[in-house]
This record gives sequence, C-alpha cells and structure tokens, in this order.
Amino acid sequence: MSDRRELRLITFRVGPETFVLDIMAVRQIVPYAGSTSVPTAPEFIEGIIVLRNEVIPIVDLRDRLYPGMDRRLAEPLVLITHTSAGFIGLKVDEVRRIVNVNSDAFLTPPDIIRGIRGELLIAVVPHGEEIYLLIDVENVLTEPEKQQLREADLSVESVTAR
Repeated sequence: MSDRRELRLITFRVGPETFVLDIMAVRQIVPYAGSTSVPTAPEFIEGIIVLRNEVIPIVDLRDRLYPGMDRRLAEPLVLITHTSAGFIGLKVDEVRRIVNVNSDAFLTPPDIIRGIRGELLIAVVPHGEEIYLLIDVENVLTEPEKQQLREADLSVESVTAR
C-alpha cells in the first residue's frame, strides 16, 4: 500500500514551464525590486536583498533552468526558501496558485528528460489539465555551491560595511 498523503504545492512559472514546490518549503513570497551585487559573492548569486534584517542571496531560476534565455521580466517575484546552506531567494517569473495534490499522483521522470540539471526535478505532477514539474529546493545549488555560499560572508554587518 502506498504512503498516500495530500500536499499543498505552490505553482510558479519560470520561462515556458510551470513548476511546483511544497508550500512548506516557502517561507515568504516578495516582489523583486532588484538586488544588490556583492563582488565577493559566488558567481551563481545574482545579488542579495535584506529582509527582516537578514541577508538573502538571490538565485535566478531562469538562469539555472534555461541558461541563455532572455532575462527581461515584467514583475518577477522571489520565493524565500530554506536549504541546508541557509535561506535563499528563488527569482521566478510568476507565482500562479496553490494546488492540493495527492502524493501518489507524482510520477517519476524518465532519465532522458532530466538533462544536466536533472537532479532538480523530483517528479512530474499531473493535476487536472495541467502538468507540473516538482523541483527539489535542496538541489537548486550543487554541494560545492552550497559550500561556497556557507563560506561567503553575506551577513548584514559584512555587507553594509562594504
């Protein structure tokens, strides 16, 4: 018997596709009003924002998922999530809605569609007429990138002193 449970998933668009995350992985959603570049930050960090006196590194999911795609977005949003490297902000094109899905509806993606960043894709989630791609927030950054982020001094005190 399967371990069936209902999950609340937040749906969001990056480029041409709609992705989902477990709503419990998202701390907050904020409008993207730009970020501050930090010269010593790792290359994969677009910049930082300060939210509730906490420095949040921003990762542009469009760059991670679709390298080379046009980056101009009308009104992107940032999903504040927590990973083993701390809080990160995921810049997305649009947040759509929250859906309830039974975990037994999740389908394992075939290896052939997983691609070079395939570790991000956990499942294909059919829901009504839609097909969502469930990503693993823990794998947005590789282990070496997480280590770089842990070692980067992006504290409020450090960043404001620069």
